[in-house]
Amino acid sequence: MDDVHFLLHEVSEIAAPGYPGRLCVYGPDAMPVVVGSFHDAPSVSAPVVAAGRWQSGRVVVFGHDGYFRRAAIGTADTGRFLTNALFWVTGDAGSANPRIGVVGAPELRDWLGRSGFTAVETTLTPESLGTVDVVAVVMWNQRVRETEALRAFVRGGGGLVTAATPWAWEDQNPHLNLVGGYAGNQLLAPVGIQWASGFLQPTSGNGFSAAGPPPESTHAGPALEVAAANVGGNFNLLGDPGVAQAFATVVLAASCTSPDDPLLGARLGTLVDHPSVAGRWPSEARPIGRTDGAEQLAAALFVLRHRHTPPEAVPAHPAAADFPGSIPAGTPRVSRTVSVDTRTPRWHSTGLYAAPGELVTVTMPASAAAAGGYQVRVGAHTDGIWLRSDWSRMPEISRRFPVSATTIRVASAFGGLIYIEVPEDAAAGRIDVHIDGAVAAPLFVLGETDLAVWRNEIRHAPAPWAEIAGRNMIVTTDSREVRGLDDPAAVAEVWDRVVDLTRELAGRDSRPPSIPERFVVDRQISVGYMHSGYPLMAHLDQQANLVDAGHLRSEGNWGFFHEVGHNHQNYDWTFDGAVEVTVNLFTLYVYERLVGIPVAGRWRGSGRSRAELMALHDVNNPDFDLWKREPFLALIMYAQMQEAFGWNAYRRVFATYLALPDRERPKTDDEKRDQWLVRFSEEVGRNLGPFFEAWGVPTSQEARDSISDMPVWMPPNFPPSR
Repeated sequence: MDDVHFLLHEVSEIAAPGYPGRLCVYGPDAMPVVVGSFHDAPSVSAPVVAAGRWQSGRVVVFGHDGYFRRAAIGTADTGRFLTNALFWVTGDAGSANPRIGVVGAPELRDWLGRSGFTAVETTLTPESLGTVDVVAVVMWNQRVRETEALRAFVRGGGGLVTAATPWAWEDQNPHLNLVGGYAGNQLLAPVGIQWASGFLQPTSGNGFSAAGPPPESTHAGPALEVAAANVGGNFNLLGDPGVAQAFATVVLAASCTSPDDPLLGARLGTLVDHPSVAGRWPSEARPIGRTDGAEQLAAALFVLRHRHTPPEAVPAHPAAADFPGSIPAGTPRVSRTVSVDTRTPRWHSTGLYAAPGELVTVTMPASAAAAGGYQVRVGAHTDGIWLRSDWSRMPEISRRFPVSATTIRVASAFGGLIYIEVPEDAAAGRIDVHIDGAVAAPLFVLGETDLAVWRNEIRHAPAPWAEIAGRNMIVTTDSREVRGLDDPAAVAEVWDRVVDLTRELAGRDSRPPSIPERFVVDRQISVGYMHSGYPLMAHLDQQANLVDAGHLRSEGNWGFFHEVGHNHQNYDWTFDGAVEVTVNLFTLYVYERLVGIPVAGRWRGSGRSRAELMALHDVNNPDFDLWKREPFLALIMYAQMQEAFGWNAYRRVFATYLALPDRERPKTDDEKRDQWLVRFSEEVGRNLGPFFEAWGVPTSQEARDSISDMPVWMPPNFPPSR
């Protein structure tokens, strides 16, 4: 029985916890095991589970850490699949009762114990790993010595079962890159398995079909052969699913490997120079889509090579003129010294722009170069759009350069705003950075930029992108939106107020923010209409609104306030199904305090009235699954609590979570719902247990009993009679 058949023995379907991420599989001893569909192209697949042999050891890799939790393990055949995986990684001479070390996954450890396995809590040290046959671990930001211990353990014959949610890691580590910056990918690169950007759609009722081995072309090796054979062909990829799958797999592999990758880099590189690959690049007028496999591959491979091309050899790419934009002919290049406050980590705007394909020289103090961790970034548009089915710009257009000497040279084929990136652990102080060979860009800094100089000079700077910076927020937009902006201070101030209010509701207003947030508009973003993160992202149709202080104060912007809210949402009080619910508490709060629209007034965001939404709720048989599927219906529950007890109750409860020691933080969704019920009830002195039951939000009997001596509370006319 071969490896995949062993792993899938008596398995027809596994769970899809949350939004599982995608895996790149390209090693000669690696294999896709279970696949899911691309979210925008159901006929194209990528692995959600992969496996591989690594010298004397074996690994099984999952695309979501939820596979180590009770809910997923108990769904469909996931438990059986985990059992198969644990026995498979023990190897041909494995024990009938392997000793399994578990790192930080208590629900998995409990299930293993109940299932008859010998499961112990372990650590990623040679001594601890030496006492187990298999280790199960969620990869995140493990230290180098931990990944080295794991590497030695597996190569020496140990078994590894590991899981991670790559898009969540990207969201929480915006200053790093999955390729090269993520500990899990550093560990598994020699195996030829990598966690990739994006997520997958289910392929069956409970999750992912596992009825048989995946298509060969979900592995980059066979996919490359198909792509190479068809790279110059004239065909409709939608009519040839095998070829479409091959090109999609190769593009995915290109997005998560480096050109010097010993398993894949050279083979990908041979396609870059194929005469039929280059020539048509993505643009707004002519996007490149799934039917354009060769062109997508050309764009992907150019980016792959561009990531590591020495600055002196970087050309200006033809697509740069379309986006992010070109520099007017005759524009002078300038030299400036900018002051950088190293007490604030991450990006520091310089008001300078690198022209596409042109060298810019950056000179840093010797102390900063010696300290390490500093980077020079070219380009504000950091979203990789690899997972999108159609590309209206190149899939990756920003680039970072580590500061390894006092003087470095940087260049990007696409150009972009220049930033100095300060590491989190930098010595506090100020440093002067000299930049030579750049183009001036509009930059207004609240409290620093002279308004007359802004109006007469700065806003007319020739670079195509501009920034307005306040205390809490820096917004990046097309320079044409600021050419006529007379009062940039008003823009900075209204955005500062938005963030102040968001922090206020979150209970963080007593702690000054250490890092200003950023909001960038882009032609195409990685996911959604807008998304949170650093930077927050929106499409170009919002570029005027981003710098319209009057509109923000009088009309607001649900999407802007919502995404800022995500950056402050606390997952200790946000359980599964409530991510898009609790975030809108911030939206409603900013609307009320900034725009003047109270929660009880105009219902924003959903496009439906409260009465229409409430008509979906069956008071006699409340449906928690419906509650989770309809975030604006669920939001009514939180709005009822606000209308009865006020915003201060929320602020005080949120603040209690910030003060929790780690041992008291909820670890599961059950614990999150229980703590939310109990903490809010204790804050307002009312028993909300029956209220939660009326909405169908499950809590434990123990939690309800703990507040049973309080007066029961229900909103007026709720539950509604039928």
